[in-house]
Amino acid sequence: MSRKLTVSLCLIVFIFSVNIFAAEKNYELRVQNITKNITGVAVTHALAINGSIPAPTLKFKLGDDAVIKVINETKEPTTLHWHGVLVPWKQDGPQFSNTRVIGPGSTHIFRFPIKHTGTYWYHSHTELQEQRGLYGAIVIEEESPRQIVDHDFVFVMSDWTNENPMQVLANLKKDGDYYKYKKDYLASILGAIRHGAIWDYLKGEWSRMGPMDLSDVGYDAFLINGKKKSMLKNVKHGEKIKFRIINAAASTYFYFNIGNLRNFTVVSKDGVDVRPVEVNELLIGVAETYDVIFEIPHHMKMFEAKATAQDITGSATLIFGKGEMEHVPNKMRPVPYGMGDMDHGGGHGGGDDNGPGSGGDDGIGDDHAHMNGKREVEKKMEDELMFERGDDDHLSMPKTKRLNYKMLKSMTPSDFDESLVRAQVIELELSGDMERYTWYINGKPFSEDKYINIRENEVITFKFVNTTMMHHPMHLHGHFFRVLMGQGKFAPLFHTVDVAPMQTVTIEFHANEPGIWFLHCHNLYHMKMGMARLVKYEGIEQTPELKADEVKWGPKMTHDNGAFWRGEASLYSNTAKLEFGMNAGRYQFDMELEVDDYDIDSFEAETMFKRYLSRFLSLGIGAVIEDQKVYAAITAAYNLPGNIETEGLIRHDGKAVVRLKKTIPITERLYLDLSPEFRYKDDFKWSFDSEFYYNYNEKVSFGVNYKRDEGGDDIVGFGIKIRF
Repeated sequence: MSRKLTVSLCLIVFIFSVNIFAAEKNYELRVQNITKNITGVAVTHALAINGSIPAPTLKFKLGDDAVIKVINETKEPTTLHWHGVLVPWKQDGPQFSNTRVIGPGSTHIFRFPIKHTGTYWYHSHTELQEQRGLYGAIVIEEESPRQIVDHDFVFVMSDWTNENPMQVLANLKKDGDYYKYKKDYLASILGAIRHGAIWDYLKGEWSRMGPMDLSDVGYDAFLINGKKKSMLKNVKHGEKIKFRIINAAASTYFYFNIGNLRNFTVVSKDGVDVRPVEVNELLIGVAETYDVIFEIPHHMKMFEAKATAQDITGSATLIFGKGEMEHVPNKMRPVPYGMGDMDHGGGHGGGDDNGPGSGGDDGIGDDHAHMNGKREVEKKMEDELMFERGDDDHLSMPKTKRLNYKMLKSMTPSDFDESLVRAQVIELELSGDMERYTWYINGKPFSEDKYINIRENEVITFKFVNTTMMHHPMHLHGHFFRVLMGQGKFAPLFHTVDVAPMQTVTIEFHANEPGIWFLHCHNLYHMKMGMARLVKYEGIEQTPELKADEVKWGPKMTHDNGAFWRGEASLYSNTAKLEFGMNAGRYQFDMELEVDDYDIDSFEAETMFKRYLSRFLSLGIGAVIEDQKVYAAITAAYNLPGNIETEGLIRHDGKAVVRLKKTIPITERLYLDLSPEFRYKDDFKWSFDSEFYYNYNEKVSFGVNYKRDEGGDDIVGFGIKIRF
């Protein structure tokens, strides 16, 4: 028998043996509507799997065949995605591109081999169901674990809102800063002066980026394994705990700390082992996973493991050990001025080796207030600041050594064979508009530009360029990618990477999984409003069944160009105004009705239908009612540097109108609107309108209105403004 034949037979026997002895691991997952009470409010729109939030942890071993039966017991469609797990294209989960929709009352069976180990998770990829409770952990165990530990604990972090997430999205479409009052995260001129950051504030206004922000949504609770507070029992001093940390939040980044900033060892990121790194803090982006090991000191103490929302609006706690409690020191609330509050300050860092998040060679940051570190006044405040503990004792926050992506290295070389063809670098600009709450890749939402086309067996490079003031956790389905931050051949492998504000991150991957795969921001609301693409291999097309599903279900689902309505009524003693608006992606409809001194003869109205050509420029057509006559009009609006809204309007009778508007936040709740208007037809006229008002909350304001009309008459009134 020839040597070649012998090798072939051995290979056949090996493959046959693997198929015979591979364990089939079966799970039955029932998607259900439940009522959930976490904060004292009964939430009837919650979703669960087998009655549980989070969903049951799925455990596998390398070589298993996963057979997962999903039964949809709700009255709405759903899907499940196996986040980070390498599965065949058609088993990945997202509707229309990979897997068929699981309709109400329907069942779908997923089958895929388990080809690698690590910590992963699963979640719905339909509508905003992930925010409602459809998420759970996946643990794929090794036959011979690299780390020997006494406890292996799954640590699923999430955010919770009592509102229906669709209402949350509708609120954000009314105003991207809708939840600033709930979060108590308010920018103002006096606030900037008070924090020594007036120059940063003015630069933000000039660049038209607005105030800094760490999150969009005001949440009601933050959870670890579905609870705000819990305890890990039967843990002894001197033992080692592996925490499998999963950020299953819809839009929240979390800090992870243990006790008074105790050191722990990071051994895995996104399910892939890395060279062990000792740190005392993680900033974990949405959808990232980390494995860390903590050895409990031998002296008698009880420790707090804490997940703190990045915007410091809340936290969740896990207690373990015995003895005197050692808390995680509270962090100072961030301020919405300057880049220091936006980067990771020793966290993940930028991809060009010079970002503010690089944290130096050792990743150490003066992070307890995650300030810039460049402003001496704020630095002095940090050094002197005392942090309150839960037991009314006080403790200075120690210096943090926060994990930085540059600190992570692959266990083995991760570089690709030099013989592989390297495709041209694909630059992906991440941008958005908080005012209208739209999110883009290369200036377009998903509805306008769905595909990134690639070829099989090439090395693909994506360069993410974040031009916004928010973090974007970018996730690629079906692949691990190398994050290029100076580690050379030992670049770590991720499935989700944080792209910090105003930073650039470059990744590369081997295109060896033909299919159509999602690439998207894992901030659920950003993805839903446009920051997503499909990575499409050449020659791969959507199947007829998936096309049929899209025709059936697509119109019933929320899209980034869907219509969202808003309204505002101003009732002043000298004037009354009613405004309606519709935001539908690039299109916007505005209608304004106004009457002065409650005299019907002074009634004026304006209706405009606009299309945004860019974030700052829109063109439109409409009609104007003035002096009891109707005029057709065309308009152009542009947001000038300094966040000055400018609109030019020409009526069919030749009258030209130019309007300016500037909103000035004097304090966190006291605002001043200045609105001059210039008109020309035969002669030049001007008028001036201003409002000085107090924002009681996101819906109600009280204020004073001052008008100077074309005739030079001054009119002052007071009243209320209601937004709906």
